[in-house]
Amino acid sequence: MGRVKARRGETSGVRPARVGEGEAIKKLLAEVVLDEEDRMQLAASCELLDSGIDTARFAEPFRLLVFERRRTLMGAALVQAGNHGSKPGDHLSELEAHQNLYAQQAGMQQKMFDRVNAVCAHLAFMVVASEFRGQGIGRQLVRAAAGIERQRGRRMLTGYVWEDDLVRLYERWGFIISPPETVYLFLREKVGELRAPSAVGLNLKEGARLILLPLVPEVRAYDIGPAGQSFPAVVGVEEKFDPSHTEMPEELTAAKERIEAFARQQLALYGPERTRAMFDAYLGQAAKKPLSAET
Repeated sequence: MGRVKARRGETSGVRPARVGEGEAIKKLLAEVVLDEEDRMQLAASCELLDSGIDTARFAEPFRLLVFERRRTLMGAALVQAGNHGSKPGDHLSELEAHQNLYAQQAGMQQKMFDRVNAVCAHLAFMVVASEFRGQGIGRQLVRAAAGIERQRGRRMLTGYVWEDDLVRLYERWGFIISPPETVYLFLREKVGELRAPSAVGLNLKEGARLILLPLVPEVRAYDIGPAGQSFPAVVGVEEKFDPSHTEMPEELTAAKERIEAFARQQLALYGPERTRAMFDAYLGQAAKKPLSAET
């Protein structure tokens, strides 16, 4: 069946949810709520809707959209601000014993994800009632959400899926589909006249795939890495260079300055060759000692 059309004298299509529709929306979306955390999020969103609160003005706004025909809600979607990478990646666990280095790497990762989230909207839940599927309602909900977020300045719309049939469906709708386990968000930053790439990996829940709909031409899929080991479905986001994510914690900065000052002093006293030999000898001795938790 094709796109749902209004009959004469009736309205049909996507619109923002209205006060009093929270319970009906919650029942519709219950089918795609997978765990207790999701249930709490959905319940809170519907309660705010029925309280008449304008959530679009929140610091992290969200919107509830519905598809209505003949006063019947046939589908619904919850679109919220991007919230990817809120926890340090698993690959940082091996650095937890070295707190300064861990803090630097975790802080850098979070700042990079903050930049991704700033241009990202997330399709948290979307469903069409079973008796109305196959009529293009889901596509219309996604298109409406994408249009709203594009006008707000968002550059991509993301979501998560687990079922293969949904993966194929979203792919037909123009979404980029990530590989399972990990997806790399690839930021290209302008440094002078050059484009400096930096990538941050997002670990996915078991069986999940990240789906991503570009809202502007600058967002697209890349294949990076050596031949035979490329990362498929890597998303490029063209951004102005922001060096803040490369800043070191104050403690590391102070330690670096002390080491550089000491090196300059040694160079002045002993010259470059003897200073280098002294540092090489020290580093060789340090390498033989086991690292402590305070290292």
